[in-house]
Parts: sequence; C-alpha cells; structure tokens
Amino acid sequence: MQVILILIAGGLGLWLSVKHLRKNILEIQAKPKGSHRFEDKAFNYPLMVLWFGYLIVFFGGLIVNNLIFK
Repeated sequence: MQVILILIAGGLGLWLSVKHLRKNILEIQAKPKGSHRFEDKAFNYPLMVLWFGYLIVFFGGLIVNNLIFK
C-alpha cells in the first residue's frame, strides 16, 4: 500500500512539474521579442530549467526506485 501511495505521489509530482515547465516555456515564447531583458535571459531562464529539471529527475527517480526496489 505504501509503494502505491509513493507511486501516485511521484506520478502526480512528475505530471505537475512537466505541466508547469511547459506553461512557463509557452509564456516566454508568447512575450514580444523586445521585452526580454538580459537579466532574464542570463539568470532567470536557466535557473527555471535547472529547477524543473531537478524536480523531473527527483519524481522520475522516485517512481523508478519504487518500481525496481519494492
């Protein structure tokens, strides 16, 4: 029962992480081309990708770990 709950939490977290990353990327693409400041391009966007990358790896690892090592 505990493994099933962890798999549900991992799947939900993975789905939400991918959904929000995709939403943020679409919002960035919807901005007019001149509205991007250098600080956004150099600091905010790479950190956003890094943060969501860590979340995706964490929740993906949670799922894989609980499927392989019960």
